[in-house]
Amino acid sequence: MSRPQAVVGRTTEEAVETILAADGTRERDAVRAALDPVTEDGVVTEAAVESAVSDTSKVVATAETRVELARIEHEEAREAAEPVADLEVVSARLDEAADRLAAVEARRDDLSRDLGSPVERLNDPTAAYELAVELRAVASNAQGVVRTADDLQTDLEQVESWLTSPARRYDEFGEDVSFAAESLAELEAAAQALPETTAEPAVEWADASMRTRVLNCVVADLRAELAELREWADREDEPFREALVSDVDALADRREALAAELDGLARPAWRDRFGEELAALGDELAGVDAPVDWAAVEAASETHRARVRGDAGSPATDGDA
Repeated sequence: MSRPQAVVGRTTEEAVETILAADGTRERDAVRAALDPVTEDGVVTEAAVESAVSDTSKVVATAETRVELARIEHEEAREAAEPVADLEVVSARLDEAADRLAAVEARRDDLSRDLGSPVERLNDPTAAYELAVELRAVASNAQGVVRTADDLQTDLEQVESWLTSPARRYDEFGEDVSFAAESLAELEAAAQALPETTAEPAVEWADASMRTRVLNCVVADLRAELAELREWADREDEPFREALVSDVDALADRREALAAELDGLARPAWRDRFGEELAALGDELAGVDAPVDWAAVEAASETHRARVRGDAGSPATDGDA
């Protein structure tokens, strides 16, 4: 690789050729695109470089402001939650937001450090290209921080609304029950189709059985959350939406009926083929307590379901069809 040459004062095309001559591993279009922010009227200029640094600094400053606004919103949400902060349904939401806030604050801190390197080389005419590349990366990262901080602030505003509105809490809980009911309906349809299918009934049976086990965790999680919503209502001397209890009970009954149906549909060959995977997932989920660690549950479920699907290409055992 050749010694870097100054590109300030050269036309864009001359600058591109100079950079490619110094490092032939770069792509021409990528080099030209990187130089665009430090170019004015077709020439790489000091003024354009300084302007690019200034523009990037403004984007970083915007990111810093948005993160600070997210932090303020988090503090307001924690203050609103103070009377019921001991309830898991509340603390879980705030803890998740705190983790997200810490992550975006770390990214914000990185921006200032990353911006320092190109600023230090602002007066080095041989570093204009590298400076432009670094500025582009910093600006892109800053824009990502802005989006993340804005999303967090919006979510925290929704949490604060949830904290202060019983109706919203019950409505959101009802939506979760409905979503679980939709998933259950899909599994019920899959179970009904099993006797007629001729593709891979053993695989489909095992997959549906695993998903039904995961739904048991969903029901347990819903019951735990509903119990805390009831306690919350009692503390605040507010009416509790009793109909939600019946909705969860109905969901649990349907899940139990589906599990029994799938068990009755199973053929000996299917149990021989996938019994160990089903038992392994069952053992892992048996240790799950509410509030459910959904990342762990989904990881366990996907691992065992992937093994089942990976076995789909195996020769069918007697009784599969």
